[in-house]
Amino acid sequence: MKILFFGSDKFSSKFLEAIIYSKHKVSLVVTHSDKRKGRGLKFTPSPVKEISSTFGIDLVQTEAIDKLFLEKLSYVDFDCIVVVSFGLILSKALLDLTPGKCINVHPSLLPKYRGPSPIESSLLNGEKETGISIIKMNERIDEGEIYVQAKFGIAEEDNKTSLEEKLIKIGSPLLISILDLLEEGELRTIPQDNSLATYTSFIKKEDLRIDWNKKAIDIVNRIRAFSFEPGCFTFWRGKRIKILKTKMCTELCERGLLRGLTAKVEEFKNGSVLASDSKNGVLVKCGDGKVIRLELLKPEGKNVMTDLDFINGYPLKVGEVFE
Repeated sequence: MKILFFGSDKFSSKFLEAIIYSKHKVSLVVTHSDKRKGRGLKFTPSPVKEISSTFGIDLVQTEAIDKLFLEKLSYVDFDCIVVVSFGLILSKALLDLTPGKCINVHPSLLPKYRGPSPIESSLLNGEKETGISIIKMNERIDEGEIYVQAKFGIAEEDNKTSLEEKLIKIGSPLLISILDLLEEGELRTIPQDNSLATYTSFIKKEDLRIDWNKKAIDIVNRIRAFSFEPGCFTFWRGKRIKILKTKMCTELCERGLLRGLTAKVEEFKNGSVLASDSKNGVLVKCGDGKVIRLELLKPEGKNVMTDLDFINGYPLKVGEVFE
């Protein structure tokens, strides 16, 4: 089949690659306009644009699915629409161009976690399993009937990056299988149970700042949800530091391994450093009195480093507070 592909981020670019290497042909790629990024605020193309340029595929960049955009499509030959992490609602007029052949790849077990941030939300909520859904699109967000779903477990060490990699590995061949079957004839679908639906929201900058008054497990899950990009952050001595990997260390207190403290753990402020040495690494108190270890940190303008390397480079003292 000839495919009209909509996508923007690195996640969606991997599905575009899968289609390119399949028997199907990508007639046109639609992605967003170049965005200013980095310290120099240079215009940067989306990963989907980079893939389409590498393979010489025609490309349209747009921020609106409007009448002008639809007029451009009148010159394009395509049989099927595939949408992966595009971020704009496709109009009914667009979906009607290929009735019954509009596919969306969604990284959750729909109807759970509809909306723009399903991967982050599953980690934020400490889910033990997730999956990928391939659906027949309609004009309502993530409400289309389901072609197929695949479910798998979320490991304790999984973060956004590793979960995306698993979803791509499982989802890419599923997408190609659905395209193959759709080319042969009409596929059966299963309607979603809207009564079980949950919704996610767009990620805001304030969602990335660590609140040390929260429970330890909630802080650990938040850091997992945004690692390694864009990364959660905190402030130390007025400098911004990203915290990219942590783990629960409550047992250290229970076993009395912090007996060298001059005060009881509960007497320290939330966000306080309880240990900063080669034996314990960097241990920090959270809002419920439990302790986490900061395993990977990225000081502003520096490379990612372990907590032991951080200690060697920065004079972090017990009692200092991350804010």
